Amino acid sequence: MSERRRTSRFVIPEHSHGTFRLMQDVCVETVQGDAIVIVGDIGLQTGEELILELPRALGIRSVVLVHVVTCNAVWIGETRRYRVMLRSAVPMEMPVVRRASGTPITTPAPILPALGVLMRRVPIRVRDVSTSGCQLESPDLLTEGAVGQLEIAIDGQIHKEPLRVCRSMHAPGGHWPWRCGAHFLALEVPAPASVRNVVARFEILDELAGIRLR
Repeated sequence: MSERRRTSRFVIPEHSHGTFRLMQDVCVETVQGDAIVIVGDIGLQTGEELILELPRALGIRSVVLVHVVTCNAVWIGETRRYRVMLRSAVPMEMPVVRRASGTPITTPAPILPALGVLMRRVPIRVRDVSTSGCQLESPDLLTEGAVGQLEIAIDGQIHKEPLRVCRSMHAPGGHWPWRCGAHFLALEVPAPASVRNVVARFEILDELAGIRLR
């Protein structure tokens, strides 16, 4: 990772632990009752709880709470992927329609596979932060280009900020073997309780302290 830093960076150890809500595209292969099989880029831990947004074309409940039953590496060409069996909290029921005669029929399942979205909560530790981005440590790989939401608690209040991972590297040893640099996404004017505004106040106080010492 580049050591070039254009803005002041701050370490806030008492507020360093948080969560990164990661959203990733996955291929939904099958949906049968409460069993769902997906293929994605990231390996998942057995028992891990996630939220899955199913393809809208299925015509059933689109967002479901699931947990990982099995996860196995598969090779698609020269690329390694992971086939994951998930179990949903409630069975998936295909929608029922009625003929003019009143006889109920189940609509046919659409062609699968189709694209879905998996939402994970990855624990993170913030190494340092600035008004433009931050450096994170995590127990799992956060792939370059991944987009999600950083959530950390400061003074009893949850602060949120959308992030895009720009660099990721492996640092062997310890509970946090992955390190990544991430940029805040300027999707809109930051809210007063956003991470960027909190860090901006740190930066102003730091500059004022420097002026007084001159």
